[in-house]
Order: sequence, then structure tokens, then C-alpha cells
Amino acid sequence: MNFDYYISSSTDFVSLDEATFINIIKHPDLTVTSEEKVLNAILMFGMRTKELFRWEMVDELLVNSEPELLFGERLQSVYDLLPFVRFPLLPYPLLEKLQKSNISSQIPVFQNLVIEAINFVKCGQARLENEENVRFQHRRSSYRELQYICDGDNQGVMYFAGTSYGEHPWVNPLLAERKTITITASSPHSRYTDPKALVSRTYQGTCYAGPRLENGQICSWWMVDLGQDHQLMCNYYTLRQDGSKAFPRSWNFQGSLDGKNWTNLSLHENDGTVCKPGQFASWSITGPNALLPFRYFRVVLTRPTVDATNPWNFSICYLELYGFFL
Repeated sequence: MNFDYYISSSTDFVSLDEATFINIIKHPDLTVTSEEKVLNAILMFGMRTKELFRWEMVDELLVNSEPELLFGERLQSVYDLLPFVRFPLLPYPLLEKLQKSNISSQIPVFQNLVIEAINFVKCGQARLENEENVRFQHRRSSYRELQYICDGDNQGVMYFAGTSYGEHPWVNPLLAERKTITITASSPHSRYTDPKALVSRTYQGTCYAGPRLENGQICSWWMVDLGQDHQLMCNYYTLRQDGSKAFPRSWNFQGSLDGKNWTNLSLHENDGTVCKPGQFASWSITGPNALLPFRYFRVVLTRPTVDATNPWNFSICYLELYGFFL
């Protein structure tokens, strides 16, 4: 179950009964990107709020209120649900903030769980008595966060794939003995339509996907397949223009589970960001679709570039994806 998407796309979950919500929270295959999301959902459930709330907002409300007034008849449910948050997996600076919060000072069970987590982190993972306690274990379906830092960094999925997901130093993933990803283009492989250029650490001056007809429409695209064992909830992506001046202005960034049915993650219409040969450009993915996991991703040109000679050549020489990787 993709918990992040479930709680972000709708707040209807706050109307569930406690037993059903507990069954969701404790499900062994619950997919979460952060235990903070679980905490926020529990507090929202307790307040029956139809608005998206973070724990900081609840903390502010408790400056002039009390848990009994804020949560009403669901206060006991909050007490019962909080132990399902795996606090020891939260970043230590966040645990320190939670310890100093009004929530901690007014809800003893919350305070005890946070202190327990802080002590566990301080003592390290060697506390054997906690090994069987589910609160101290990573969820089976947790995602690894690959966070965008800057253009051309080594934090994204393509770079990670080049290390066989952390097993060895980087090599071009399309040249590795065990290929972890596949990249294809709308036009046949050639000297200047070379998928391995997109995941190389070396700049290539000429690299493009040529046009083709799909459903009666001209388009050009580059597509990434992460493989049957992996998915990504993409929240950022980076392109790099090749050495030409065929700057794209209208294109879509899409995700798919099967490589056939596509979901738009980012739509670009008359986007003038790319304006120099060799330029990097990056965009964030926002909204509920950023919390949907996909195996396939593609950038597809939807209108001609500014180049009058070959207007449908999608001329990029680098592609990187970021987000929560499974």
C-alpha cells in the first residue's frame, strides 16, 4: 500500500474507524517515505481534520489548547496509534525538535516514545534487546531517498544504478556487465542516438532522439526502464541540452508501470528554461502524482524545438531522476 499517496491525495482516511486505520498503519507492506508522514496522519486522524496537517501545526495549536480539546473522543485512539510510528527511524535533529515540542510535554506516551528513540539512536544499533521490536526495524517496503542536490550531482537514480545500487564504484550502467537499467529512444540506435550518452559522466556534443509517428502524432522521446524489480516515486529530474541550439519548449515528463499507459508528472508548455548549448536544467515534481511509484519514465517532445532545420530532434545528452527508490 502506497501510504504517502493515500493520505496526500485525499483526507477521507480520517473518517475510517480506529480498527481499520490501525490495520492500515500496521500492514507489513505499508509503503512510506518517512515515519514523519505516519505521525502526521495519526494526528490528522485524531483531529478528524479534512485539511492536510503536519505535526508542527498541531504543536502550534497546543500552545493555547489541550489534547482533550484538540482530539476529543479520539484522544485514546491517538494514544493507541502513536506506538505504530517507528520513531527510531526519524532523523536525530527531528527527534530533538519533537522532544522539545508541546505535543511531547502534553502527551506522555508521545514523550516516552521520542525519548526511547533518542536513547536508541545514541546507543547505536547494537542494542540487541530491541532487535525483535518492530518499532526499531525498517519497514520491508521502505524507499531509499535519492535527493536532488545540484545539476550533474551523483545523487540520482542513474548514478546509483551505475554502482549496482551501492555495490561497487560507478561505471556507466549501460556498459556494466550486469545491466540495471535500460534506455531507449523514439528513433533507432545510431552514432548520435546513443542511450549510454544520457547516463555518461562525459558531455556529448551531439545526442538526440529523432521523431516518429504515434497515434497519428509526431513526437520524439527518451525512455528509461528501471527494471522489473525497481520503482521510483520521482520528485525531481534533470536534463542537459546537447551542443546544438535545438532548444525544447514544449514537452512532457511521464511515468508508467507498463511502458504503454503514461501518467503526466510534469507538463511544459512554452518553457524557455533551456536557452544555451550544454545547459543543465532541473524541475521539481509536485502534487499527488509525485507519490506514485513507476517503473518507466520518459521525456516526450510535444511540439517542435526552436531549430527550424530538425525541429523534432529531442537533443539532450543527460538525464537524471530523483525521489524515493525501491
